[in-house]
Order: sequence, then structure tokens, then C-alpha cells
Amino acid sequence: MKRFHRFLGTALVAALCLAPVLASAQPAMGGGAGTAGLPPFLAKMQRHDVTVHVVRRNGQGGTAAAPADLPVSILITAGGSKVRSYESKTGADGVAAFTGIPTNPEVQADIGYVVSVDVDGVRFPFTASTIPTDGGFVEVAVPEVGTNPADLTLAHSHIELFPDEENLVVRHTMQVSNRSDKAIDLSLQPGGGLRLPLPAGGKHPELHEDLSKDIVEVRGTDLYYKGVVLPGGQPTEVTVIYTIEYDDPVFEWTHAVPVRTTGALVVAPTGRQQGQRVDLPLGLLTRGDQGAVQTRDVGEGKRFQVLRMPGLDLAPGQPVRFAITGLPVEGRYKLGAMVVALLFVVGLVFFGFRGSAAGDTERLSRAHLENERDRLHKALDRMRKAVEKGRLSHARFEREQEAITARLVSLYRALDRLEKT
Repeated sequence: MKRFHRFLGTALVAALCLAPVLASAQPAMGGGAGTAGLPPFLAKMQRHDVTVHVVRRNGQGGTAAAPADLPVSILITAGGSKVRSYESKTGADGVAAFTGIPTNPEVQADIGYVVSVDVDGVRFPFTASTIPTDGGFVEVAVPEVGTNPADLTLAHSHIELFPDEENLVVRHTMQVSNRSDKAIDLSLQPGGGLRLPLPAGGKHPELHEDLSKDIVEVRGTDLYYKGVVLPGGQPTEVTVIYTIEYDDPVFEWTHAVPVRTTGALVVAPTGRQQGQRVDLPLGLLTRGDQGAVQTRDVGEGKRFQVLRMPGLDLAPGQPVRFAITGLPVEGRYKLGAMVVALLFVVGLVFFGFRGSAAGDTERLSRAHLENERDRLHKALDRMRKAVEKGRLSHARFEREQEAITARLVSLYRALDRLEKT
């Protein structure tokens, strides 16, 4: 229902922006005004002449009128969707004039306005829920642009963990904030951007599809943020998905970044999740005095461990640390050891049989071959049960089954040859 209301609001605002076309095409009825016969929300539409006064801040805390010919736009939004943009430029007095900016009391709650100014290759957006009417104006103050990242801070706003058979799959959102009164252009950093490495062991990063590659670039296991971080307001957000391979039921998480870290939130599912056959009792442990762990029950048997680290104040290069427990490696180790041992034994049988064909038959008695044959069949049975219990993937079972079956064929051939001798 909410989605329908958003769609309806967007459609109404879109129609509102096209109202002059509709009005000119709509014949007047009964000799009335040009709005006669229009839907009520269009009949109540109003358009306004608006000026945007652009000023630039200086290092002394004052402001001055912006220069001429700066691009200025007013974007109309509805429900977060872009509807229409109006373009202008500043004059010699730093003022940009717009005509016909729409308002409408019927749908005004669904309308938003974003005033943007382009300066020195940087776009500065300013959001407003309303615009002035009756000759009013909007004033926007454009900050200076700097390049020093010392005033930037980073919060790991959401680290969500998904355990796999051999890897953690991590969905990680980082928020970069600017504490200064300047906009920080990171494209001029060494390397062309602010380097944001993955945590220790992180591999194969993939950016969230909404992120532009012109703003964030993946290089190996590092992200480079090449955009501009504006002062105040909403932080810049970067979301990345990656994997971490583990070989122990407890994994020590270590993650250092080149700016000050101010907080973190980690979420780990505990128990069986959708698509999993067995319970995975993951847990989180704090390290040092970084945060506290809580267990959250969200119903339907779903539980999560949540590690909150509010109020962190870690210097650049000082890592966030915590531990993840309960990773599913025990079954994998047992199966891995079993498979290695079996392949070793089968190798002895296989190559030993080749030797026996050359005349050393006393080394491979019938009892020995039959014993190894039986052990391989039992191993396959154990692996099938492991698949049924969710401790071994179907893909891996099929690979191991193919290898063991090939060895069994060799054993049966050896037994047949012994019977013929």
C-alpha cells in the first residue's frame, strides 16, 4: 500500500509539472477559465517565480556573492523519485532566476525540492520541503573546497555477516562524515582517492549497484573514494559486499582505515537461517573495550547477535576489533581429513596395483583390496549422510564421489585380475 501511495504521489506530481501542456490542450467549458474541466489537483496548481541567491563562504567565516555564470538547478522530486529539473545560471550579483516552479496544496506533501549549485567541478545540493512564494527567494551558501581528509570520520554503520561453508559473506556499509566547514574533494588524494581497505582477509569486493564507479573504484582488495564529502548534513555512504575465508571456528576481525573511526554496528545471525539445513550458532565477542553484545529475537525463531560500538574514537590506522565464534569448520575438517586419508589409501592401492602387475603380487593380497574397497564404500555412505545433514554441499560431494568412484573401479579391476590368476 505504501508503494502504491508513493507511485500515486509521483504520478500526480509528474502531471502537475506537465500541467501547462494539459491546460493549453484542454478546451474551456462553458466559457469559463482555462482550468475548467481539469482534474481538481491540476486546477489548484500554482506556479511561482523564484530567485536563488548564491553566496560563497570564506575562510574568515563570512560570505560574499557568488560569481556570474554558475549553473544552478531546482529539481522537483516525489517520493524520492526525480520528476523534473529547472535550469538557470547566476548573474553578476550571484542571483539565479527561475519561472514557473510548481506548488499544489493537493499533493504538496509528496513534493520535494533540491536546489543545486555547481562550483569548481563540485555539485552542492540543498534540500527543501517548500519553496518561497510571492517574490520570495532561496539563499544557499556554498562552502570552500579543500583536499585535507584530516577532518573526515568514518563509521561502520552496518556490518552484516552471512556464514558459508568456507567463507563469511559480508555486506558492509561505511559512512564518511565531514567535521570541517569545507567540502573535501578526495579526487586529489595520492592514488586518486581516499583508500578504504577491506578488513584483514577480505577478498573479492563488489560495490553496491547504486554506487557510481566514477565516485568509488575497486582496486584489488581496496576501495578508493574519489568524490566530494560535503560538510554537515548527511554522511557519504559506501556499501560493499565481499568474502573472508576462515579456517578456525573463531575468527578475529581487524579493520583499520586511514581516517578517525567513530562507531560500528555488527549483526550476526545465530541459529538456522533461510536456505540453511543446520543451526549455525554464531556469536560475537568484544575485544578490548570496543562495544557491547546483545541478543535480539525478531520472532519466527530468528535470532541475531548485535555488537554495538557507539562513541568510538579510534585514531587513523587504529583498528576496530571483535571476534566471530561458532563458524562451521568442525564438520569440514572431519570430512576434509577423511577425504585426504581416503585418497592417500586409494593412491597406495592404485599405484601399488600397478606395481603388482609388474610381478610384486604378494604385496596386494585379496583381503587387503577387499578391505580398502569396503572402507571406500563406508566413506561414501558417511559423506551422503553429511550432505543430508547440511554439513557438506552437494557440489563438493559430487566431486569427491567422482574421484572415489574412479578409484573403486580400479580396485574392482584388480580383484578381477586376482581371481583370474
